[in-house]
Amino acid sequence: TVISIVFIVLFASMAAWMLQRTNSKISNMILFIFISSMLVTFQSIMLPLINIMGKLNLLNVPGIIFMYIGFGSASAIFLYHGFVKSIPKELDEAALIDGCSKWQTFRYIIFPLLKPISITVAILNTVWIWNDFLLPSLVINQAGTRTIPLSMFFFFGQYTKQWDLALAGLVLTIIPVLIFYFFAQKHIIKSVTVGSIK
Repeated sequence: TVISIVFIVLFASMAAWMLQRTNSKISNMILFIFISSMLVTFQSIMLPLINIMGKLNLLNVPGIIFMYIGFGSASAIFLYHGFVKSIPKELDEAALIDGCSKWQTFRYIIFPLLKPISITVAILNTVWIWNDFLLPSLVINQAGTRTIPLSMFFFFGQYTKQWDLALAGLVLTIIPVLIFYFFAQKHIIKSVTVGSIK
């Protein structure tokens, strides 16, 4: 989950910034492709996708991280693109005049300004990835690499149900989310109320 979130935030923020700032026909077409991909449901492409990933030997942990980054980036780029529009282009120009490269402009000026939307993207994708069951059940086939929701599924058989292990798994599932909320609650509340007070 952590690796996927980090790459989604980094890749999507950089891509959205470049797509918004270039504002050419090619960048608009690329943005349209990303937005259009959000209309395609995972269920409609899951079987051919898993078949392709299997032929590429990208199942289990590497494959699921790669797919989470791919599926999460489209909506993240859409959110970032809308937010980047509110950042004046004069900041980019001033950084360029001061001798900053594109990377330095993004790292030291643009990315810190993207903090509210980055937290929103991180929250949405954390909840989705942490609770996802369908994709891990198709991709992960090694017992030692199962996610917690997927592992809990195996506690319930046709004839026996291991309630003690299932309840322990529920606690393990909830604890990371509570820790994440504890450290991010100030930013979550700020992101929710940022547009309500004028």
